[in-house]
Parts: sequence; C-alpha cells; structure tokens
Amino acid sequence: MKKRILLFTLSAGIGILCFSSYRSGAARNGYDCTGAEAGGTGSFANPVGCNSGGCHGTSVTPTVQVTIELDSAGVPVNNYKAGQTYTVKLTGTNGTGSSLSQYGFQLAAMKDTVAAATVADGGTWSTTVPTSTHITAPGTYTMLTVIEQSSAITFSGTTFTQSFTWTAPVSGTGRISFWAVINMVNGNGNADAGDKYNTGHLVVNEIASGVGVATVSANGAVTAYPNPVTNLLQVSLDGVNAGSYTIAAFDLNGRNVATEAAAVVGGSFNKSINTAAWAPGVYQIVVNGNGFSKVLKVVKQ
Repeated sequence: MKKRILLFTLSAGIGILCFSSYRSGAARNGYDCTGAEAGGTGSFANPVGCNSGGCHGTSVTPTVQVTIELDSAGVPVNNYKAGQTYTVKLTGTNGTGSSLSQYGFQLAAMKDTVAAATVADGGTWSTTVPTSTHITAPGTYTMLTVIEQSSAITFSGTTFTQSFTWTAPVSGTGRISFWAVINMVNGNGNADAGDKYNTGHLVVNEIASGVGVATVSANGAVTAYPNPVTNLLQVSLDGVNAGSYTIAAFDLNGRNVATEAAAVVGGSFNKSINTAAWAPGVYQIVVNGNGFSKVLKVVKQ
C-alpha cells in the first residue's frame, strides 16, 4: 500500500502543498489537493488543501483569497464553446497582514461540478506553462491532470497571478469546473502554522452547439446599471428574439448569488435585481436564452 507521508485538508479550489516536503509539487508525489478528487475512498481519498497536524496552517485562512477566472480574448466569461482556447487566470491575494513571500499551488479542470470518486479531465491544458510550474499527468491514485509549482515561487507585495492556456472539451460535455488551492508561505524553510492557504472553485457552462461566441456577442445589447451598484441593479436587454431568458449573477469564485427569469416581448426587457445582501466586490452578470449569451462585469459597493 502506498505510504502517505503528509495529509492535506481543505475545501474547493487551487491546491498548494506542504512546502518543505513537496515544494516540487504534491501531484508528483501522488496527491491532488484541489478538492476535485476528494470524493474517493481508501487510497483514492485525495486530501483537500494543505493542512495536516502542524503542516502549514491548521485550517483554511479566509484572508487568503483565491480566484479563478476564465478569459476569452481578455474578457471574463462563465461559458465555453467546445474546442475553443481560453486563458485560465489564477490569482492569490495575501490579506493576512503577515509577510508571506513564497507560494505553491495546484490547478485542475474537471468534467461536472462536484467532487466524486470517479472524475475525468474537462478539456486540455497547453504544455507551455510559466517558469517554475509544470503539468503532472494522472497517476496511480489520481485521475486528473494537475498544474502545480515545480519549485518554490517567490513574489512580492500582496497579490500574484498565474495564467495558463486551456482548450475546451468536445461538444456535449456540459458543465466544467476548475479547482485550485494556493498555499502562501513565510519562507522560513518549515511547514509550520505561519504558512496560510485557501482554495477556489469556478463552474462554467457550455454554450450550445452552433452558437458562436462572435454571434452571441453581436446579437443584442445588454446594459447593467448603476455600476457600481448599491442596492438595486437594473439589467436591460434590447434587439433580441422574443422568448424566455435567464439572468444569473456570480461572484469571482463562481458562486451563484442570484438568478432571475425574464420574458422578452417586442425585442427588449428590463429586470430589477436586489443586490442589498451581496458582499462588496466584483460580480459577473450572465444573460442566456434563445441562442443569446452575454457576460457583464459589475461592482457592488
């Protein structure tokens, strides 16, 4: 049986590892710590996160922020078109007030949206990756391809960003989820409680076959105002076919914070969305229906 030297514990997102022992990547040592494969049992029960009784922090650190963003030509989107190439942007922010000068991570893309005992890659990663990172193929105890650090990565300030190229899977795959964990470390050479980690999880939907990105972007106009918004957001849609549409709002971790249905008559509609309970930050407003798809970014004050 495989001997596990370190356990990792956490929730959904970009993975970072026990830095002293696995500074060259936990996946190379047989672990997917992003949370995507946490639904397994026995030897296949991959740990989630970076904690194991004195290895790094003892629990997730909320002030370490992890966001995953899917970009199409520089525009964040919550949808993908089969076979199209996108940029997946991973961002970590140190809001702890502590000096954390290095980091490690793991990032994976999975078919479907919920961790399970049996999982499969959602799309493919480009083999061209940034310096100090590498791609690890599925192994004896893992099923997903994982991108991770290949050596300790140094950063200054409070925020870092890594970008990777991802190609969407074949038509009919359905929803895809990106999972990641980031561990920010103090650089003292020890895997101690001074190191802080958190995770991230992003779900994206497939655009129906035959609906091109250029087409859905060009047909019709969506306006969201006021922006920034405080308590009430107005979403207007003009120049589209009559029928049923859905307006959904997501935070940058992919969490759905609101969904509204709207019926278009005469080519336009206006919908009010109550944003009073939303936490301050950036949100994506996704409008879908009748072959139309549009994404807007709004800021909640």
